[in-house]
Amino acid sequence: MNAPATENLDPVINIDENEESIENNDIKLEENPFEQKKRKRTSVIWNDFNEIILPDGTKKVQCIHCLKRLAFSNNGATQYHRHLKGCLSRKLADKKQKQLAVNKGGVESEVAIANFKYDHAKIKEKASHMILVHEYPFNMMKHEVFNVFMKTVTPYYQKISHNTARNDCISTFELKKKKLKTMLGSVNRVNLTADFWKYGQKIGYMCLTCHFVDSSWKLQKRIINFCHVPPPHSGVVISDAIFKSLLDWGLENKVCTITLDNANNNDAVVRILKDAIKRKLMLGGKIFHVHCCARIINLLVQDGLSEIETKIENVHESVKYLIASEARLIKFGEIAKQLPSKKLILDFPTCWNAICNVGYCLGV
Repeated sequence: MNAPATENLDPVINIDENEESIENNDIKLEENPFEQKKRKRTSVIWNDFNEIILPDGTKKVQCIHCLKRLAFSNNGATQYHRHLKGCLSRKLADKKQKQLAVNKGGVESEVAIANFKYDHAKIKEKASHMILVHEYPFNMMKHEVFNVFMKTVTPYYQKISHNTARNDCISTFELKKKKLKTMLGSVNRVNLTADFWKYGQKIGYMCLTCHFVDSSWKLQKRIINFCHVPPPHSGVVISDAIFKSLLDWGLENKVCTITLDNANNNDAVVRILKDAIKRKLMLGGKIFHVHCCARIINLLVQDGLSEIETKIENVHESVKYLIASEARLIKFGEIAKQLPSKKLILDFPTCWNAICNVGYCLGV
């Protein structure tokens, strides 16, 4: 008795619970000679699908391109055709369908034509740059109109989740930091600028900026740290925060000067950093501490404003009185028609130019 022919039987794949990829662990089920032989499938749709059996015995149909599993059906292949029509993995794998990308050069006559290939990894990279440069929220990638716009640009676009966008931004930061470290490795000396301020609930921040001349003799400026500095903001705490940043970037022996304001605790910062830096400083460290010119100018202006402190207080109270009532603002607008159109705003105590703007608005 001849053995039954098996070449016309459909391939059936059994999925084990511990399998991570069906492509690497395909196991053929043994054919039962007593079962009725299955009818040969003639549809070309089965060139892109495999019939699989899950551990619980459920039959599924899996796309060989994107590995998506669809419900098994004996009543037609409409859903399978619909899936193949929108399957991005199949479109990208189809080498027969190529598009042309036209790249224009600086001159109108220079036009380069090449085969277009959608690169989702490149899209994710540029999306992270967009988020970081423009300070967009991560969930912007889920905005409906933005995704419609991207689908209009290219039908191959795949949505990016906010978690993916966040991880991509971290990866971009780490990559840029690595490149900057390589650049700073070839620099002999750097100059630092440190700025400290408090915001909101008395939370202290430090911004540490590095200035240097690169190999092309171009002046470069990079922020190498922006961090929270816990109180008390003594010379020891501030110098420790700065020196940790220098160790992280490998700049502890490359510092030439550091620019700080004239606060008393900064004198202790400079003294501690001088002892911590092993490399010999220029001119014996006489020019190591550069005093902030903006801070000096601000102190000069504040000293001059103290002579008209009473008039400034009157301006403050006048603005508060006017903006407290809509009727007063309307009346003030009728009186001040001869003045340029300005909004009444309160000044910032630490910004002397804001005080001048408020005085100008009131015509004093």
